[in-house]
Amino acid sequence: MSHDARSALLMVSMEPPASLEEEFNDWYDTEHFPQRLALPGFVSASRWTCVEGWPRWMALYDLASLDALDSDAYRSVSGSQSTPWSKRLLPRTVGRSRVVAVALDGHAEAQQDPDTVSRLVAMSVPLSVGAASAESIVAAVREALAAREDLLQLRGFVEDDETVWIFVAFDSPATSALAAQIGRPCGCGIRTFNIYVPYRRSSY
Repeated sequence: MSHDARSALLMVSMEPPASLEEEFNDWYDTEHFPQRLALPGFVSASRWTCVEGWPRWMALYDLASLDALDSDAYRSVSGSQSTPWSKRLLPRTVGRSRVVAVALDGHAEAQQDPDTVSRLVAMSVPLSVGAASAESIVAAVREALAAREDLLQLRGFVEDDETVWIFVAFDSPATSALAAQIGRPCGCGIRTFNIYVPYRRSSY
């Protein structure tokens, strides 16, 4: 066990072939998503559809701590212990990524209710030795967006002490023009900049 008391986040992104999209969402909605949310240490979860960026499907899980990913319960449904349906679908997805990051301030506020969100922006900024701290980068992004009346929430997380991830929720249809508004926080380049809408089965 890691015994890291900081709250954490798990972000998983992927895209199935178009011919499997319907079944992929069946699997996610009826098996995978409920299974993950029922695990100890999984506090809340949401699904998102990428409208600017790639890949198309993303799931965001709030974790009580990193220990949630080191539990016997998690291992019993992951990797070689995955369900037959998971083993059939996952190898056929593309662009699969898994981000595990800890809350910058130790205890992140719960993710915004997707029903209140119009757009969610996920951005990553690489951290380098001697450059700006994760705290400074998040503060710079917050300052750049402070005047926006549609800003609902901004959360910062750090992945492996190498990347800061910032998740920003808006209640209006924010666009990629946001990237220009944010610029280079503390002189650092933004590596990932994806914009999502809340997943709704009927919306695609």
